[in-house]
Order: sequence, then C-alpha cells, then structure tokens
Amino acid sequence: MEIELRDWLPDDAAWYVAQVQDPDTLRFTTERATLTVAEFRRALEALRRNENAVGFVAIAAGSGERLANVAAERRGAVAEVSYWVAASARGRGVARRALAELCRRVSAAWPGTEIRLWTHADNVASRRVAEHAGFGRVEGPPTKEVGGQVWPVVHYARENRQEDSGFLATPPNVR
Repeated sequence: MEIELRDWLPDDAAWYVAQVQDPDTLRFTTERATLTVAEFRRALEALRRNENAVGFVAIAAGSGERLANVAAERRGAVAEVSYWVAASARGRGVARRALAELCRRVSAAWPGTEIRLWTHADNVASRRVAEHAGFGRVEGPPTKEVGGQVWPVVHYARENRQEDSGFLATPPNVR
C-alpha cells in the first residue's frame, strides 16, 4: 500500500476524534476518550504556530483514505515522534511506512536532531514498527505517567540519517 502524509485539516477533526475511541488507541497512546472536535481544532491551530512540532495524517495514495496519525516534537537536539493507526488500517504496513516518511521529514527539517520514541511495553506491534524503522532500544526511565496512570515503557532512538534528508516522497510541510 502506498501512503502519503498530508497536513491535518479542520475537516479531519471528526474522523480523528472517532478514531481515538478505539480501545487499543486509548490503551497504548496518550489520547483521551473525552477528546472533542473543538479541542482537536484548537490543538491543530497551536500545532501550526509551533515551529518545533509537526503532525500529519497518513492517507492512502490515490483514494485519500485516512489511515493514521504521525507527529514529532523537537526539544533541543532531540525530536520525539509518535504515531497511531486507525483500527481499520492495522496490519497493512501503514505504521512502518508513515513512521519512515515522518523520520525523513524530521531529518530534512531539523538536521542533526536525534529521533526518539517511547512505547508502552505491552504494545508489541509498536515496538516492532520502531525496530523495523531503524530505532534501537536505549536506556530511559522504565515507567512514564500518562493520564494519571503509571505505564511500563520502552525507549528507542535512531540517528538523524543523512540519507533520510535527501529523499522525500512528498515535499516537507514542516516549519
């Protein structure tokens, strides 16, 4: 399956809010079941004003079907990436492809930045995605507070690869 990343639009809000109601998305991400369309739109406006953060919707090339969310936030010389895939799109390689494209865009926009991610320790699928995208396990706190709960987590990192910054399936829309 060919995918593309595009900027989130205000019209995507209802889809986004509906997708985060999925039990696995709620279990393994920082998304809240109480998220509203208005909150999504406010967050989108804040994202557009933040030169140290990007977020994209992964879509199926050709059809435009929405498949996943990918995002990155830069703090100093580290960019932390995150992702989730809509339940209907899981098992089709979407996360791997979307994360690879996100890393290319991060490398192009923020050269020299180390790319990191963390995942719930029980999220085996996300751990595999990270490893297939060239991330290696690194030391980090074994737990993280998320939504008032303490989660067991696994930390990953990869270098900002020179080859990533030279090939972009679509032009970067990062600030």
